[in-house]
Amino acid sequence: MRRTFQITLLVVAFIPFLLGAMSLIQGAARLVPAELITPELDGQVRFWGIRSMLPFILTVWIVTNLDKAFAVLVIVIATTAAGGLARLVGAYTFGAPDPALIGIIIFEGAVLLFIPWYMHLMKRSRP
Repeated sequence: MRRTFQITLLVVAFIPFLLGAMSLIQGAARLVPAELITPELDGQVRFWGIRSMLPFILTVWIVTNLDKAFAVLVIVIATTAAGGLARLVGAYTFGAPDPALIGIIIFEGAVLLFIPWYMHLMKRSRP
């Protein structure tokens, strides 16, 4: 069960890492037509691409230090869920996003399930 948790957490954290890498490489062209791109917008998209990669790096630390990783896990999970909430605000403000983004929002909220799973694992591993 512990190994399943670690692998699942790494796989889930790899998705924003991959999307962040795409934003880093493609810049704003990934999101808007080329004629609307400014240097500032492109720089921001690439910057946030790097930021999207950070949870995976932290997750590598979490899975290798599982017994003492609760605080970092909660920070990574809570910020991911908060990002999903921010996307919901954007959807409310500017209209429903495409289905792929709705899936991302659901994914970002569902990561909260890792917290009780972690707590269950730690309870089972104590003598």
